Amino acid sequence: MKISINGLGLISRAGNVEDLERLLIQKRIDPDLCFSSSTLPLEIPSEFNVPPQLVRRMGHFAKLSLLSACQAIKDSGLELAGRSIGIIQGSVYGPIISGLQAFDELIDFGDNQLSPTNFSGSVFNTAATYLSLAFSIQGSTLTHTSGLDTLYNSFLTASQWLEDEEVDYIILGVGDEYTPYFNGELLTGDLQSSLLPTSEGWTTFLLGREDAAKYGKLRISYLKSLLSRQNPHEKNIYSIWHEKIEYEKFSLHAQESKDCFPVYLRGSYPSASAFDLALALICKKSRRLPIYDKLNLHYKVEHLDENDIIRCICLSEGDYVACYELLND
Repeated sequence: MKISINGLGLISRAGNVEDLERLLIQKRIDPDLCFSSSTLPLEIPSEFNVPPQLVRRMGHFAKLSLLSACQAIKDSGLELAGRSIGIIQGSVYGPIISGLQAFDELIDFGDNQLSPTNFSGSVFNTAATYLSLAFSIQGSTLTHTSGLDTLYNSFLTASQWLEDEEVDYIILGVGDEYTPYFNGELLTGDLQSSLLPTSEGWTTFLLGREDAAKYGKLRISYLKSLLSRQNPHEKNIYSIWHEKIEYEKFSLHAQESKDCFPVYLRGSYPSASAFDLALALICKKSRRLPIYDKLNLHYKVEHLDENDIIRCICLSEGDYVACYELLND
């Protein structure tokens, strides 16, 4: 399937889209200079005209989604008023913090004293609902979760909506909020149990059918092998969540083949493949690719040739590997 990318919104420990573009201008990138806290600070700027009373009711999970969507719409430069807009939001864990708080209140105080805010915020569809309210969107809306296949299946649905002309544009966002469960802290009591920096993030893609889109077109397919490479001009971005999931295979192969291993830039969280795809789009636009130097613990930024093809390679729930290939103009 092929799909056009008109705009990007990014919430991550490495910053937003503009921050990543600035990082790629440098010759080297020090991951230690990225935001160190697992939970990211969020503020919805007044320029996005989101009603303050709506923001006050939102939990951290919904704010991640909303701020990322606002950035993507602004980044696209498109006038969406009067157009048919669809919303697809994906997450591996969903609003887990509000969910845990709601369960704690239910156990401790019973259903008579359950916080309406925590309860409503614990619903998986909460991010999509707030986007619909914030932008007055009445088109098709879907919240999706399927583990490591969440990003792929979200794009699959978006492609079908656009092909059927159900909507003109789609706000597709995928992300997760931080929880100590990501690094086993709640299970082991050991903050150092994770080798990779744990974080959170949200990435939003504004999708359409245009032949000439800001970030070009994307071809999505499945590969049978994680390390398959048929063209010497292929430059891969290897996407993993946790060191227990193919960490050594990805890391070593990226070093040997001079491919990108972005986990130290954005931290480790379940739906980080969406960040890695956004990074691929930004790298294609800037013609630069960060290569991790394991010996010196920093990224070297290398220039890409005009013929280089950038692919984001992501593990799936099955025996196949999801491949997002950025098409050259």
